[in-house]
Amino acid sequence: MTLSLPCPAKLNLFLEIRGRRADGFHELGTLFQALDTGDTLSAEPWDTVELAGADGITAAAADNLIVRAARLLRERYAAQIPSAAPAGIRFTLEKRLPMGAGLGGGSSDAAAALRLANAIWGLGASDEELRDVGAGIGSDVPFFLGPPTAFAEGRGEILSPAPSPYPFHVVVATPECHVDTAEAYRLLAQSLGRNYGGRWPGFRGRFERDSQNPELYAELFNDFEGPVLARFPEIRALKEHLEAFGPDKAMLTGSGASVFALFRDEARARECLTEIAAMCRFSALTRFM
Repeated sequence: MTLSLPCPAKLNLFLEIRGRRADGFHELGTLFQALDTGDTLSAEPWDTVELAGADGITAAAADNLIVRAARLLRERYAAQIPSAAPAGIRFTLEKRLPMGAGLGGGSSDAAAALRLANAIWGLGASDEELRDVGAGIGSDVPFFLGPPTAFAEGRGEILSPAPSPYPFHVVVATPECHVDTAEAYRLLAQSLGRNYGGRWPGFRGRFERDSQNPELYAELFNDFEGPVLARFPEIRALKEHLEAFGPDKAMLTGSGASVFALFRDEARARECLTEIAAMCRFSALTRFM
């Protein structure tokens, strides 16, 4: 028995850092949106938990989120795995999303691993239970175990469903550079100082009321965009190329390095994709899930 699941990419359509927490993490307000593009993860019963066919990801199994997710689920539900069943899983990953791009690829892969392991081991764990396990792997993992559009607060783990967005054609593009998340936070701290913003509550309310209005998307915002684009001219140049095609919005996602553009006109989006492909290590034309 071999099972497969898609591992969608995600965007932060809005991202505001709202303060520094006592535990050292940052309080944020963000709008997560899954995309109809990403990796594919397959799984079959095996004697051990292992990952095959995963070019472009971390080679060390102990560091890979797919393996860590399955092992954590097995530990949590060890008493429910039938003694006659294989206690392992062999995963095979078809990797499309680039690493370190701000698209959530590793977290999405881990979420799919939890779903697949849950099915193969016959655990019957609910999505809520899987999200609890996923929170121990990474802050973004629970999102990929729920609705495709969600408001997120706290470190990103406090999720609530959001209304469906306007059905844009979405160009996603990742330049050749990489942005280290810790460096992005340092750049942001230098930019903001103690002046954390207060845009999130108002935007969340407007999105709840008016998510199908394409004009609303001009208000999308990312706190990281200013300092990251100032530090990485490759990202700034790519965003400027996207903007030249007249999208409703072009913006950095997460802490980078990926940027995206929202188009109402599919033909214009395709022209944009063709133009920017040579500047990117990854590019795609997709839709919101």
